[in-house]
Amino acid sequence: MKKDNKMLVESRLFNFIDSKNGFALSFLDGSKVINDLAIIHDVKNEGFLFFRDATLSSLQLLNYLKPGESMGFFVDSDNPYFRFKLELNSSGFMRTLLLPENFDELPKIFSGKVRIVKMFPNKATPYQSILEAKAKNFNDVVNDILKDSYQLKSIVTLSEESDQSYMLSKLPDINVDKEKVEDGISLDEYQKNIQDKLSELFKKATSEPEEITKTISDLGLSFLSSKDITFKCNCSRERMLGGILSLTGNHSIEDIFDGKDSLEAKCDYCKTTYLITKDEIKGV
Repeated sequence: MKKDNKMLVESRLFNFIDSKNGFALSFLDGSKVINDLAIIHDVKNEGFLFFRDATLSSLQLLNYLKPGESMGFFVDSDNPYFRFKLELNSSGFMRTLLLPENFDELPKIFSGKVRIVKMFPNKATPYQSILEAKAKNFNDVVNDILKDSYQLKSIVTLSEESDQSYMLSKLPDINVDKEKVEDGISLDEYQKNIQDKLSELFKKATSEPEEITKTISDLGLSFLSSKDITFKCNCSRERMLGGILSLTGNHSIEDIFDGKDSLEAKCDYCKTTYLITKDEIKGV
């Protein structure tokens, strides 16, 4: 549901740790980000609910970006057909889209290719990983990425009452004090112990940092840090010109402009429109 942006604080990701039992919890309040997406994109009805769920799940990957790193998370689903893209960086800036915009389904599972592209500072070549998703939901996909790339067992849970999610992860022994770890508690058992309080937090739909931090700290987890998450698109006129120029390798300028003197190039992420003239392209 769209709200007045003046009433919303920036979305924020909160991180906590239970060193004694060896668990980490990441709580995402994505209220403003989801509201921004509702304003920017024309995805409606069940399609937007799916867009929301996919975004709240995949934004949890921000936890595993080191300073200066950025990531692209791309899903090309064949059944049902859709394209989901999320780009984010360690500073908390993100942009995302769901195509086609008339997508009006809320699929519980999908099948297709999932691509992770991770960019590192001072390295020209990014790391790329391609996964096959067969009858998976977004939570499963995120958990598979963490299991395969970071050797973490995790559970992502979405709220039905608010635009929030949390991810609970069992830490490898190397990250915790082995003398203090209590043997025998599993990821599922730990979640059962805390899920009632977290469900209550979801129902409150609060974005107040103090209330979120206190509620989770009262469960026995220590607050580590928090980070704002903001929708920010890095499109520009120069990038749009470059995109059109790339078409001239296979198409004539007359074909690209369809006999007109100018065209409008629209960014799929933020919907900003750039007027590009034929003379500009010829001049370059």
